[in-house]
Amino acid sequence: MHENTNKIRLLVVDDDMLLRGMATRTLRHAGFEVLEADSGERALELFENANFDLLLLDVLMAGIDGYETCRRLRAMPRGLRVPVLMLTGLNDTASIERAYEAGATDFITKPIQWVLLTHRVRYGLRSASSAEAMRHSRESLARAQRMAHMGSWSFGVGGAMACSEELARIFGAPVEAMQCASPEAFLARVRDSDRERVGTARARVASDGQPYQLVFPIERFDGMVRTVFEQAEPLRDPLGQLVGVEGITQDITERVEAESQIRHLVLHDALTGLPNRDFFLDLAAPALEQASRNQAQCAVLHLDIDRFKSINDALGHAGGDEVLRVVAARLQTGTRGSDLASASRSGHTEVVARIGGNAFTLMLVDIGRPDHASTTAERLLQAVNQPIQVQGRSVQLTASIGIALFPRDAHDAGDLTRFAEQALYEAKKAGRARHSFFDEEMNAVASARLAREADLRRAIAGGELRMYLQPKVDARSGATTGAEALVRWQHPSKGLVPPGNFIPLAEETGLILPLTDWMLEQVVTLLGRWQREGLAPLPVSVNVAAPCFMADGLADQLSGLVRRHGVRPEQLILEVTESLLMSDVDRAVARLDLLRGRGFKLSLDDFGTGYSSLSYIKRFSIDELKIDRCFVMDVQRGGKDGALVASIVTLARMLNVQVVAEGVETEAQSLALRSLGCTLHQGFLYARPMPVEQFERFLEAASATVQR
Repeated sequence: MHENTNKIRLLVVDDDMLLRGMATRTLRHAGFEVLEADSGERALELFENANFDLLLLDVLMAGIDGYETCRRLRAMPRGLRVPVLMLTGLNDTASIERAYEAGATDFITKPIQWVLLTHRVRYGLRSASSAEAMRHSRESLARAQRMAHMGSWSFGVGGAMACSEELARIFGAPVEAMQCASPEAFLARVRDSDRERVGTARARVASDGQPYQLVFPIERFDGMVRTVFEQAEPLRDPLGQLVGVEGITQDITERVEAESQIRHLVLHDALTGLPNRDFFLDLAAPALEQASRNQAQCAVLHLDIDRFKSINDALGHAGGDEVLRVVAARLQTGTRGSDLASASRSGHTEVVARIGGNAFTLMLVDIGRPDHASTTAERLLQAVNQPIQVQGRSVQLTASIGIALFPRDAHDAGDLTRFAEQALYEAKKAGRARHSFFDEEMNAVASARLAREADLRRAIAGGELRMYLQPKVDARSGATTGAEALVRWQHPSKGLVPPGNFIPLAEETGLILPLTDWMLEQVVTLLGRWQREGLAPLPVSVNVAAPCFMADGLADQLSGLVRRHGVRPEQLILEVTESLLMSDVDRAVARLDLLRGRGFKLSLDDFGTGYSSLSYIKRFSIDELKIDRCFVMDVQRGGKDGALVASIVTLARMLNVQVVAEGVETEAQSLALRSLGCTLHQGFLYARPMPVEQFERFLEAASATVQR
């Protein structure tokens, strides 16, 4: 909710054009009238000729800096009471103190939280408004003081002190203390660490008439510690003689705590309380700078829990979260304090960070030799491997760690983190539950992978994908009963790229979503054309990857697609794998029921290679089981493969679903499958995957053969 901002004029003073522009746009969007100045000199010039309700003033500028600008501003008639918000560095207490000494009303730390900027400006305006009201009416002042937790006080040259009721409440003072208040008594409530600074400021305003603004902690009469903002100005008689001091003291504890909490939430992981990726990089930067000056070695460790998805599947997300909290605690206690960067600009000592779902990063400083990082990594792997009791069950984990060294591998925290993550992937490829160091070869592999990803992204958007079809054949009659749509990549320089060379990359990078959308569009468009040309309806199946199948809008997307092309839903068969369905059984069952209710056919691909049980299979609404090629390869020899195929065929018959054998390449395999009751085949024995035009010619030839 805006105040009457259309009449409020602000001045943003900063020689950084980007920051000044962002602040101006943010405040104008909030409804303020905003003028800009790129220097302190320009700001003072503008202020001489116009009234402003508030200034946003950067500390560091070319020419006169923010401190001097503020001091000169306060000396001007127009600038005596206008609120000035100074922009200073994060937790840079020296800059903050100088800002208040120069006459600033408040400060805003960098980097600026743009969402909070408007609120801070409005807070500054409200505070200024409250102070102005105090000078006009004591009754209004008392009400404003209660609302703002702001008390007023004054004392004369003789030392007698008067204070408002709100000031007494802020200090938790008894009634008798109000009646005999003295500057010394209230100064005694200031915490020891700040008492001299506050006493000096009060003495200077009383003797030299120099106003001040300070933030400091106090200890109330009841022992509670609060944070207050205090502002004081000299009192002068009509002849200009100094006769006393008046000031305000505001309890800003809630605001300080709220800002601290907001800063903590922005910089920390909510689940574990550890720093997040951004804060880790902020903490690591000064540690690396110091290591560079001392010519010391550092290491960044990237740790990832192996196969964590199975933990979530077994225990649910609540159990998985508990496991992550335990692991986070072990990483903190399992690394010696001397291993960690011990200081940062923001005063924190944590250098163990959670940067992803089950991924953590650690910073080790002054490690001496690379094998010290290796020793720490092994200690952490052992800590993670200790059993964890969750929900009455004992869980044992393994983890993998990638290590990047400073300055050997990189010189900044961002690159070290990235290289450690690449080294982690090598550790996982080598078998997991181990650690691996980064080297240049890894970097080359990662660069090549990025190039392949860019290539694939261009292929999807640039029309380089091709749809191939492989027929499903009734082995008894030779008739084609359907087809499976398969994707190929017609690379401009590499030629036709098989799916095994780019589908895994698409799944890793998220490109599987647009790739699957492309395939669905191609298949339904083809089915629509066949129907318009009067061809016999032939169902076509499409493999649907997990991210696509679990997307909430899949059913509506498919319904709209078939409706747009005039295709019956049952002509489209969606192939899914056992492992996909078992990742979240209840959600998968609901999704299968929804799609089947919309009329689409469903096929369970690679059946027999997953880990589903019969109790789950009977819950799945499917129309087709596809026997994986690993069972078909040696089916003609009988034995276990023959027995398994016979069992699958029997199961399919009992579930009233059709069964298709994949990878049929020889006549012997075909005969064995037919003898076991499986008559629908797909494989090289009948036809390889082929472009659409060739498939249509294949259909014509097959139809003519069957008719003869």
